[in-house]
Order: sequence, then C-alpha cells, then structure tokens
Amino acid sequence: MIKGNYSPSDTKMYSSRNLLIRFILGGTTLIVSISAYFSYQAARKITLQDLRGKAFLEVKRGVDEIEEWLHVRKVEVQTLAHTSTVRSLNWSITEPYLKSEVERIDEFFFFQIATLDGSYFNTKVGRSNKNIKDRDYFQKALAGKRNISDPFISRSTGIPLIAIATPIWSDSPTNRSPIGVFHGNVKVDRIAKVVNSLRYGKNSYAFALNSQGEAIVHPNSTLMSTVEKPAPSLLKIPDRNLNAIAKKMVDKQQGIQLMEIDGSKKYIAYMPLREANWSVALVIPRQNIESRLQFLDLIALIVGGLTVTMIAVLWQVQAFEQAQLKKSKAAADTANRAKSEFLANMSHELRTPLNGILGCAQILLRSKGLPEPEQYHVNIIEQCGSHLLTLINDILDLSKIEARKLELHPQDVHFPSFLQGIGEICQIRAEQKGILFVYEFASNLPTGVNVDVKRLRQVLLNLLGNAIKFTDEGKVSFQVEVIDRLPTDRQTEEYRIRFSVKDTGIGITPTQLDNIFLPFEQVGEKKHQIEGTGLGLAITRQLVQMMGSDIQVKSEIGQGSTFWFEIAIAQASEWVQFTMAASKEQIIGFEGSPRTILIVDDRWENRTVITSLLQPLGFNVIEAINGKDGLEKAIALKPDLVITDLLMPEMDGFELIKHLRHTPDIQDVKIIVSSASVFEADQHRSLQAGGDTFLSKPVQADQLLRQLECHLGLAWLYQHSEEQRINSSATTLDSSSDKLIPSPDVLRELMNLASKGNFNDILKWTDKLEETDTKFASFANQLRQLARQFDEDLILDFLTGKEKD
Repeated sequence: MIKGNYSPSDTKMYSSRNLLIRFILGGTTLIVSISAYFSYQAARKITLQDLRGKAFLEVKRGVDEIEEWLHVRKVEVQTLAHTSTVRSLNWSITEPYLKSEVERIDEFFFFQIATLDGSYFNTKVGRSNKNIKDRDYFQKALAGKRNISDPFISRSTGIPLIAIATPIWSDSPTNRSPIGVFHGNVKVDRIAKVVNSLRYGKNSYAFALNSQGEAIVHPNSTLMSTVEKPAPSLLKIPDRNLNAIAKKMVDKQQGIQLMEIDGSKKYIAYMPLREANWSVALVIPRQNIESRLQFLDLIALIVGGLTVTMIAVLWQVQAFEQAQLKKSKAAADTANRAKSEFLANMSHELRTPLNGILGCAQILLRSKGLPEPEQYHVNIIEQCGSHLLTLINDILDLSKIEARKLELHPQDVHFPSFLQGIGEICQIRAEQKGILFVYEFASNLPTGVNVDVKRLRQVLLNLLGNAIKFTDEGKVSFQVEVIDRLPTDRQTEEYRIRFSVKDTGIGITPTQLDNIFLPFEQVGEKKHQIEGTGLGLAITRQLVQMMGSDIQVKSEIGQGSTFWFEIAIAQASEWVQFTMAASKEQIIGFEGSPRTILIVDDRWENRTVITSLLQPLGFNVIEAINGKDGLEKAIALKPDLVITDLLMPEMDGFELIKHLRHTPDIQDVKIIVSSASVFEADQHRSLQAGGDTFLSKPVQADQLLRQLECHLGLAWLYQHSEEQRINSSATTLDSSSDKLIPSPDVLRELMNLASKGNFNDILKWTDKLEETDTKFASFANQLRQLARQFDEDLILDFLTGKEKD
C-alpha cells in the first residue's frame, strides 16, 4: 500500500562509508583524548598528594621535636614535685636544692613553689611579694591537673615564659588534696628555635599559636606580644584567611590546604601538639610544591601534541572522502531545506483557513439556539476539521522523526470512547466510498489507559485510512483485543493489546512489501497513488517503534491485506478526572468588571473567530489589521491583554511586541502570541521579544480560555451542562402513559452495550425505540444525549435507575 523514500544507491554507499570513517575517527579521538586526559589527571593528583604529604611531614617533624622536649621537661617537673624536699614547702631547705637542679638540667629558667593562697618562692627572686592565684596553670594544678601553660609575661622577671605545672601532694594518706603547686618555667626561645627551623623551599616560614589564637612564634613581630604592647589574637584580625586557619588550629585540627596568604596563593600545613594546647603551621609558596609537577605537565603536553597530530592525520584521511561527498551532500541539504520550508509554508497556508473552519464550528457548538440535528453535524465538521489539523501536523512530524526530536506524551483517557471516536470517523469515510466498515472491540479491554492519545490516533487513522483507500469493494475490519496481562513492579496493571486492520482491497506484492514503509515511495495503482504523499506508513511505523513495537503485515494480491501491531499499555486510574476536566461546564462569563482584549491580525477570519468567542462572554474586543494599527490602538485604549499574529504587513508581530514592551503605561500588558507558524525558532523568538505565551493556530477555544484565565486572573461563570439537566429531568420523570420505559429485556441489552462501550449500537436502539412507539421518545432522547457524550458510566446510571423504576 503506500509509502517510502527514494535515495540513490551511490549516495547511500558514500553515506555509509562516510559514517564509518566518522565513527572510527570520532571513536579513536574520543578514546585517546579521554584516556590521556584522565591518566594525566590521575597521575597529577597522586603526585600532588605525595608532594603535599611531604610538606606536611615537615610540620610533623617540628611538632614531634617540640612534643619530645616538652615531655622530658614535664617528667622532670613531676619527679621533683614528688621529692620530700619539695613536699616540705620549707623554702630555706628547698631553695639550694632547686638551684642546683636548675644548673644540672640547664633547660629551665627557674623552679617555683606556690602555696595554696597564691604566694610563691622561686630560684630567681626568692620570696616574692606578688601573687599568681589568677594564673590558669596554677588553678589547674590546684584542681589536680598537670598542665603546660600558654606563654605569659612573668611577674617576677618580666620576660615571656612557659610554666610546666603540677600539684604538690602531701605525704599524709588521709589528705588527698594538693598542698601547693610546683612548676618549672622555660623560655619561649627553645620553641621558637624549633619553629623557625621549619622550612620547605624558598620564602616558606612557620608560626605557632596558643590556645587563644595568639602567636607564640611568628616572623611578623607585630603579631608577637610584648610587655608594652600585647598582640591581638589571629581570630580577631581583619584577614579572613588567617582567621579561618587560626580557628582550625585552635580547634586542634590538622591538614594542608591552598589559600591566599600575604597577597598570593600558598599552601598552609598545620598540626596540633598533644602535650600543650598549641598548634604549629608551615606556610609554603605554591610554586615550591607545584613546580615539581612541571615534568609531568611536560609529558602531558607531549602526549596532547601527539593526540592532536593523530587527529589531524585522521582528518586528512577523511578529507578525501569528504571531497567526494561534498557536491552530493550540498544537493541533499538544499533538497532538505526546500522540503522543510515547503512543508512549513504549506502548513501555515492551510492552518489559516482551517482556523476559520474550526473557530466557527466551536462558536456554533457553543450556541444555545442551534437545533440538535445541526449540533450533531456541526460536531462532525469540528471533528473532521480537527482530523485535518492532525494530518497537517503529521506531515511535519516527518522532519521531527528524522531529527530524533519527536517524543511521546502519555495521558489518561477513556479507552472505549477513544476507540469509538476513531471508528465513527472511519465509518463516515467508508460510507462515502460505499464499502462496509466493521469495528470489533473486545469486552475485556481496560476502561482507562495511559497512552499518547494523539500519536496512537495518528497510527490507527493512517492504517485505517490506507485500508479504506485501497479497498474498492468489500469491507474493512478494525479489531482491538487484549493479548496478555504483563507483569509489572508498579501498582497499575499493564496490558499487551493488539490492534488489527484488515481489508479486502487490492493487496500488495512481496516485492512491494519491502518498500511500503519507506518515506516518499508509493506502490499500487496510479489512481491510488495520487491520493497520498507517501509519508503515512513511514511515520506510522516510526511511531509504533517509539511505542516499543513494530507493524506486521501480510497480504495477498487481489485478496486484501492485514496490518497489526501489539503494544504494552498501562491501565489508568485518573481517566475519570481527565474526562471531567475535558467536559467541564460551559463558560458563560466571568466575575468582575469587563476586560478589554486587543486582537491584532491581518486576516479577518482569524479576528472574527476570536471576537465571536470572547464577546458573548462579556469581553470588550477591539480589532487591529496589522502591527502599526495595533500599536496605535494599544496606546490609545490601554487593553488588559493583546493577542497578536506574527506575520503581518507594515509592522509584524515581533516589532509590535518590542514597541509594546518599550512604551510607558502599556509595557506590562499581557501578550499572547497566536500564529500558524510551525517553526520553533519563531515561537522562541516571539517569547524572547516579550510575549507571555504562545497559542497555536487554529485557535482552540478551551486553550484560549485557559490562557485568559491564567494571565488575567479570571473567575469563570458556568452554565449547567446538558448532563446535569438530563439527570435533573430524569429524577422528575414519572411513569405516565406518554413517557414509557422499555421492557427489562431491552434495558438489560442496552446496559450490556454500554458496558462494552458500544455507543453506535445504543444510538441505533434509540432510533428503533422512537420508530416502535412515540411514547418512548422522551426516554430515547435522554439516552441519545448520554450516548453522544461517550460516557458509559452515565448511561449505566441512567439505565439502572429506569430498571428500578
């Protein structure tokens, strides 16, 4: 039956070779580049970590040396404090002994004994008239804790010292409290010597902080305390980076990190002491560590150069093939551009009159005075117009499929109504051609499903349309059945459903079967070929493949063809809410004061459609024939919202939007861009120019009203739906002789048809009942109204109520 794409064999051969070369080139380039990059990064990271570790070891060396020296001094102080001489607290006996120990050890500046009240004696000044009761190390020792103090200015000597303090315990077994405090004082010089010895390359330096963040040792003398000028804590200076490092050091953290110090990037390695509440840091210029990576960087540069050279060679190899393909590719690109422009322009030209057709149909459907038979036929016009719009969009889908930009958008839908609508459209086509159309839907189909309604309808209408087109006599059958229930991890069930289309048409030869799914190629007799574009089956197959399946076909010349496919469809639980949203009560107006809408469009039919839709609802609608006219009226009338086309003479929609956004008093007006343009670039460009939203033509009434509700903050007023009137009248329907109810057997038959979603047969029954007896007219009319809403639940509720009556 139809459809395919013609492409010369030599072009295919060159394209295949070019694709292979590009694949080899791209794959080789990608693999080599990625491997080289990640290998370099991994090696650089490992090397840098090793260098940072070595720098950190230099800090650890200094910390270990200070720790060892302090530990020995701490043991010496503890040993002296436990001697009977010191425990006696008799300074006349203790003084000569401690002076001799100072000379022997030669690390302490002096030893000192303090009594419980804070008075003290030391080997430098003897008995002092000062008091150390407020010293932190004295208080900790009285609490029984051995400790090493932060550096302080000695009250007896006036120089910076560090106290290594320990409690003096009594010999008495009954007294477990300290009787005094003994401490040896050492100069800061020893600590400074070790800290200043720490180096890691040129311009590196070290410093040490006490528990308050104050510098014990630092090359910057302004940060060191003196008697005359105590230095501030690094926690309180303006330099944020030094603040951050000081906080980590005070919190006894350790590590090495890169940060800006002294106006340049430097590494800082820091580590706390265990013996004292201090921390040591080493500041290292960045280049001292990272300069050792230069050799690795050189290797990476060489590898990168080799990679680029290899890529250049590969590109030169491909250049010969590209030269051969250049002319054919240019011709193909020109043809593709011409095709895309033709399809887009054709779509735009078709959408403009179709906008008038669909718009007028929607206006007529909203009319209260339109008789029921005319409503039915107008509804068919609206359905056929919508189908024509779908066909126009289908033509454009080919370019999207080729560009891999087409996506599926599932939604919940009432499955029997969906299938019934497709069946009725195809039945009209079949009747026009004088052939029989039969559609059979299995009774176990799910009521609600989650599927891309637009794409599935497109697939089915293409298959059914082809079957009807190629069948001159006989019939076309449409069958839908459940093949299996699929296992799933989700709460909703999944069904494998088979869709079959069988015809008694001309059939397809085995040779033609290989080509029917190729774009732009048609098979069959000439009189049938002129009816199509050669795209239908190509698009249809692509869509089915996107749904996870493929189209199967069997055919016999002169006997007909059968097309079928099977897809997994999930059962939907929210289809009722979706249906209710779609069949919302008719809008008759809105709350509040009237709103002014300015419509700017050069086509009178487009303006008339929107005007006819909005004026009955209470809107003040002003029309403008182009952008220049629209701008003048917008400035004069200051509308609440502007609906503008894009392509117009004198001033197009893009220029109009820009002028509106730069005109005081109306620069904040809401703008809806409404156009039949199918180019996404035009849509994005209109929004970038200042449009608030985009509305495709032909304009759908419900979409337009939703956008007005959103942008103007409207609260709609609704008229009671026909369904509510029917339900209301049904409750008051009596059982008088002129309003008969069919027999229970007929009611049960109707309920059986409703449960299967067979609305067409229900409509036939309503005609039959009216012909049987005019007294069934009221019942038949109510049932007919419900059947045309394609809602089996409403019909079942109506029939169940009659059966009880």
